[in-house]
Amino acid sequence: MEFTASPKPQLSSRANAFSIAALMSSGGSKEKEATENTIKPLEQFVEKSSCAQPLGELTSLDAHGEFGGGGGSSPSSSSLCTEPLIPTTPIIPSEEMAKIACSLETKELWDKFHELGTEMIITKSGRRMFPTIRVSFSGVDPEAKYIVLMDIVPVDNKRYRYAYHRSSWLVAGKADPPLPARLYVHPDSPFTGEQLLKQMVSFEKVKLTNNELDQHGHIILNSMHKYQPRVHIIKKKDHTASLLNLKSEEFRTFIFPETVFTAVTAYQNQLITKLKIDSNPFAKGFRDSSRLTDIERNVKEVVLFPTV
Repeated sequence: MEFTASPKPQLSSRANAFSIAALMSSGGSKEKEATENTIKPLEQFVEKSSCAQPLGELTSLDAHGEFGGGGGSSPSSSSLCTEPLIPTTPIIPSEEMAKIACSLETKELWDKFHELGTEMIITKSGRRMFPTIRVSFSGVDPEAKYIVLMDIVPVDNKRYRYAYHRSSWLVAGKADPPLPARLYVHPDSPFTGEQLLKQMVSFEKVKLTNNELDQHGHIILNSMHKYQPRVHIIKKKDHTASLLNLKSEEFRTFIFPETVFTAVTAYQNQLITKLKIDSNPFAKGFRDSSRLTDIERNVKEVVLFPTV
């Protein structure tokens, strides 16, 4: 007796669209499209592909907030720049740029955190900073145009741990390998000098991550390492076609020691947790415990302030 294979069932066009093969083949393109749509122009961080190139070969920052590369090919993760894109050694500013002053807003709040040892949460998806870096400028030319940037650089080459019995941070060894260096270009750049004299510049959209493969433009940091945020102002020359050229543009860097923080995946100091809740206007839900039952209140206290 011979057995003949039954004919393969024919799917309708609608059923075929929902078949496993169709879903698998379309999944990659949808995922790629979703990734591309998450990076918005001028709201992303600027990443340099290779540290081997001198500063002058960074070319320019285009209208979409990216550095134009010389090679055109996408760099591999191993060739990413880990040195700060703007030098850490202060340069002598021109007479015009030397007149510019930068002040840290909400300095009193930053001082409170600094006394305790500021901690900033980093996550895979990215977490915003609190307190937020907010600055104001003076001494700028009202007629000129300026680009305001921010980056975060390591304080030293050490890794830290929190000693609960001493309520202090201790050196735990050598720092982990450096991560890709990124700059955050403020999305409202370029500013006119007149705008900078009238308004405060806030970096509330900056997000911190520990994901080394991050594709969303967040600043990548190592947990249990200390970092220093830096604010940069660059004067844009009218005759330049590009938005930014680090070699030809004049810039100044401002550092506020009270903004130094330790990157963590969970708060180590209970006092930092409490100060964040008390100071952050978005943490009202954590402060309002009047409607909680005793059990819910105890659970919340354990989560927020675990005993050691």
